[in-house]
Amino acid sequence: MNKSEAIQIANESLQANVLNDGNTQFSQVVRYASDEGWWLNIPLANFRKENHFLICSEKSKIIRHLMIKANNILSPATKFRVKDGVADVFISAANPKRLTDVLQGGTKYSFNKHLVDEHRY
Repeated sequence: MNKSEAIQIANESLQANVLNDGNTQFSQVVRYASDEGWWLNIPLANFRKENHFLICSEKSKIIRHLMIKANNILSPATKFRVKDGVADVFISAANPKRLTDVLQGGTKYSFNKHLVDEHRY
């Protein structure tokens, strides 16, 4: 699975061409320390516009579509670990129903309220 394929699956499921290469980040499950999960690297300026995230689990054959609306997260620098103007987010795959940033230096922000849909493939 790659970003283009994931965007196509999500757009077909939504029956609209909402997601594109410019407004969507894609992440596959990767190993981090003793955990596995998804990395999201979000420039702080991007929180002022709508962002889509497709997090893919090859093992489960599921793509989770997250959307953060423009200005929905105020003061993101206080909620996430930030390096060079980019919010680093790591969502653990150990409990995919929680969709919580588990990085030290963050506030354990939950992305559950931003879940749009789950697409099986």
